[in-house]
Amino acid sequence: MSFDELQALIPQYLAGELTGEETEAFEEQLGKNAHLRLELEDLRSVWQGLGLVGQEQPTAAMRARFYQRLNAISGNRSERLPAGGWRSWKIGVPQLAGALALFVIGVLVGRINTARSVSGSEIAQLRGQVEGLRQTVALSLLDGESATSRLEGVSWSTQVHTPDAELVSALLTTLNHDQNINVRLASLDALEKLARDATVRKALEQSIPLQGSPLVQIALIDALVHIRDNAASGELRKLTSDEDVNASVRQRAQWGLQKLNYQ
Repeated sequence: MSFDELQALIPQYLAGELTGEETEAFEEQLGKNAHLRLELEDLRSVWQGLGLVGQEQPTAAMRARFYQRLNAISGNRSERLPAGGWRSWKIGVPQLAGALALFVIGVLVGRINTARSVSGSEIAQLRGQVEGLRQTVALSLLDGESATSRLEGVSWSTQVHTPDAELVSALLTTLNHDQNINVRLASLDALEKLARDATVRKALEQSIPLQGSPLVQIALIDALVHIRDNAASGELRKLTSDEDVNASVRQRAQWGLQKLNYQ
């Protein structure tokens, strides 16, 4: 069986639709083929991740954003909504995410049923659709009312390989304005992974004077030192000379200046 044919079986394997004999043969190939295992785990993470999202009713804005992205991902196909449009839908974020995931996988399965093979370009397209799904769920959860929901949103954002400007902006807003310290710290961790982008680094520097929590300020200092952002020296210097700033933060800022100056 060719690699393309094995790839085509992944959705059916995850859905438990293979026969016992087919499952045994597929798993035997998994043990031999590292590339096939990577393909399987990439898609499996989406399926499993959907089950981790907490139950929460989406706002009107969240539903509107979701359907806008759904239309874009599905190639701008017109979607038939129930009478009253999306405002009449009373389902939670996990159900919305699941609907989109099933749509994406359904596209692939439909092609499998007709051609029994999937080209490299089709696999790339599926990956793009999965990426869009992850980003949509992340944005929706970051809009949630509960801290748990927003933490899940930050977690989903880290699964997006190339976040767009909207998701980055949402993470920065969370870092600067979220009422929950744990959510702000989680968003900082997510943004630090994107610090190769000069815009993100600049935004992290500008976030320092916006923070009222010593824990978040110290975490920001550590992040800026870790990414070796020498441009942050000015903001750190301000912290060291501000008597209104927590003493531990001033001390950490002084440490950060020394680290940056010697790097």
